[in-house]
Amino acid sequence: MIRQFLSRRVASDAAVARFGQFVSFACACLIPVLAFRRFSELELSEAQLLTAVIATMSLAVLCAVAGEVLVLVSKTEAA
Repeated sequence: MIRQFLSRRVASDAAVARFGQFVSFACACLIPVLAFRRFSELELSEAQLLTAVIATMSLAVLCAVAGEVLVLVSKTEAA
């Protein structure tokens, strides 16, 4: 009985992929904003700031790519 209840689907794969894409893109937008606000509070040298900016932007790009991959994988599995 519990197994049947837990195996029920509450949303389609496409809806779950779209939600994952939305969350990934929201993170890709929020991470740089929050990080740059934090950088302004810190006293960083130029090299430290450059490293932090590169790491932050690469994380944001990674989130955006992950959101796109979610949708592409769900489309290929549906076909």
